Amino acid sequence: MASRLTTATAPSTTAAHRALERAIRACDSCDLHAERCNPVTGEGSLDARLMIVGSKPRQHEDLQGRPFAGGSGNVLDHVLNAAGLSRSDVYLTTVVKCRPDDDRAPSPDEILACLPHLAAERELVAPEVIVTLGAFTTSVLLRRAVPIERVAGYRLDVDGVTLIPTYHPADAVRGVPQAAVSLRRDLAMAKAVLDGRLSTGAEAMAELRRRRPESN
Repeated sequence: MASRLTTATAPSTTAAHRALERAIRACDSCDLHAERCNPVTGEGSLDARLMIVGSKPRQHEDLQGRPFAGGSGNVLDHVLNAAGLSRSDVYLTTVVKCRPDDDRAPSPDEILACLPHLAAERELVAPEVIVTLGAFTTSVLLRRAVPIERVAGYRLDVDGVTLIPTYHPADAVRGVPQAAVSLRRDLAMAKAVLDGRLSTGAEAMAELRRRRPESN
């Protein structure tokens, strides 16, 4: 039997998330706030066991004030549905909450300014699995630069949470050959971890360490 993907949300959690949304809307910690149309706050279940983290808002997200809109959102909805998930089952957010001009990569200072918001979201939701979309997001959460083609599809462990890197839906929109296949595979993998059909990141890494001496 599949495990539950969400639990009942406590009133205190809802109130804390509303306070966080207000803080994000009022944030002027970096220059990105000056040019934005709307800050993009996370959305979805506050008791989701799965959190999906993207990099930054793009044009459609900036206009609508919600994560994963436009073509990227359509791709994400498709792969979620293929994995037996929907937006209501997960929590969606981004590292940076305001759109950088010309959709450039956020600067280190802009990332640092937004990290407390992401940390607060992680604390509120307390997910068991985090799927990171793209090299930028994966590098931020792993605290080291990593090429996505080398880590996509691995089950890692970060502070006791299973982290599964994969491609960004925008990669699939741009026609990156392996992006759509990897997204579908890795969202299905996340669901399998939650259902108990696959080991967690900590278990997978422990098994890898056990096997290493055998290969020497």
